[in-house]
Amino acid sequence: MQFCKLKQDIKLPLLVTLITITILSFSLDQNRYAYSQSLKPNSTTNATGSGVDLKDTHPSPANVKTGSKFEILSTVVNNSPDKILLPAGLCDSPLTAFFKSNNVVIRHTQGCTATSPPFELNPGQEVTVAGPASGTIYQAIKAGKTPATATVYYLTENGQPGNVTKPFVFTIN
Repeated sequence: MQFCKLKQDIKLPLLVTLITITILSFSLDQNRYAYSQSLKPNSTTNATGSGVDLKDTHPSPANVKTGSKFEILSTVVNNSPDKILLPAGLCDSPLTAFFKSNNVVIRHTQGCTATSPPFELNPGQEVTVAGPASGTIYQAIKAGKTPATATVYYLTENGQPGNVTKPFVFTIN
């Protein structure tokens, strides 16, 4: 019974966090260039995100060509002492990318609205996640090296929002 209550208590803050992040991260433009924050050599986390990291961040497909659509894959590592909760399902993704160059355009389309329970990642575990969420498309528009940052959003076991951001670079052919 307590588990059901915990799931209910987590859904609303997770939904509010995702909506807030979406509104703050993207303008209402249907077609715009995305620019990242400045690249930093180390990953950054907020105060509630201690011990969570990203590794092996890369585009999929691995060989991104001009004009093609792609997604970003990254492995979330939970080195914290507590479990974390990640948005999950076909419509939700905890992973977002911001691109420093004008090699990529982000398009917003009608996305799905189904909800799924969050994915629990226990201490010491890792999972590979894909982004962006439904309704967002990354499309390569210019060849060249493409610096970017990947950010994963999650909730701590006590319901506090957290995130970790890490730079990565890939090439558009």
